[in-house]
Amino acid sequence: MSMRVGVVLALLVASAARAEDAESSLTLEASAGHGYGLWSLLGDVGVGETTFLTLGYTGARPEAGTAATHQLSVGVDHLAGAHWLLSGAVSLGLSKGSDTQLTPEFPRRNLPGLTARTGYGSQGLQLAAGYDSAGFDAVEYGVDASLGLSRYPLRRQLLTVSDGATSVRYAREDLLWVARPTLGARLIWDGRWELGLRGGLSLYSEDPLTAGQFTDAEWTALEAQLEDRLAARKLLAGLRQRQLRDLGAAVTRRMADVNAGTGFPSAPARFDLKPSLSWRLNARVRAQLSYAFTRYVPTQGVAHVLATRWTVRLGDPVRLWASVALQRDVPEDLPGEASGLLTLGGEYTF
Repeated sequence: MSMRVGVVLALLVASAARAEDAESSLTLEASAGHGYGLWSLLGDVGVGETTFLTLGYTGARPEAGTAATHQLSVGVDHLAGAHWLLSGAVSLGLSKGSDTQLTPEFPRRNLPGLTARTGYGSQGLQLAAGYDSAGFDAVEYGVDASLGLSRYPLRRQLLTVSDGATSVRYAREDLLWVARPTLGARLIWDGRWELGLRGGLSLYSEDPLTAGQFTDAEWTALEAQLEDRLAARKLLAGLRQRQLRDLGAAVTRRMADVNAGTGFPSAPARFDLKPSLSWRLNARVRAQLSYAFTRYVPTQGVAHVLATRWTVRLGDPVRLWASVALQRDVPEDLPGEASGLLTLGGEYTF
């Protein structure tokens, strides 16, 4: 699925660029850590001197054994004069579902297998505006703001498996709306140093810890059907953590924003803050050091991410970059957990 989408986007970018004879770019990026990964393809197509069409695809797998999430987006960037950039984009997250086996089938005892299926899709709108001083003074600056609004139909099902046939015992769906305003600022001096600061706040229509989750009554009913209660509780707790990690990755401003610079969220976030310092070593090499702090929704703790990113320009059309990060999640009721994340990317301008 991801390969087909990527090929289609690449062809669209190439054909549009030839038709308009304007500067365009194609960006590829992939991030990976322990058990999870994210990959993205973004095309900027020049349709005039001041307007660009953006076509994007992002895929994410927040945990081994879960179904991948696929998101498509299309947007427009417009340069309004020498200082302003206005942007708008719509996104569509393709419907997905992940199965977790609760009990195997026992044909000899005439007992069907039991499987929990969870999943969601999404639809989103993103609006942004940025101002850049765009001068040649020793000190320059830029500010930007954005607002994202997303809709997530969250589904859960209980399936029985008998003689290879699957039937749905019951199905439920919750609707979660997420609004995310963000603010960013950067200060540039001597054309070599850049200090940046970015923060975002996530607002939910209901508690994301319960939306789309099996209710207490459903848990009790499930436990009653499983012979080993202790094993059942561990299994159901693991299912809940898997759902939260999956949803945490989905409700970020854009899935493509998840990389070694921001970390991979283990739960839905309440707010995040990211200061960064970049410096240009020479005309071809640029480096960045950043720290990202994320406060998850209540009871889920916080995350700290320390990262460095190095970008190399291979001539005018090609840029390559690599970034590594150390992330530490600190839940409120569990021991802290450290993980590493690597991101590789490249951009080709034509």
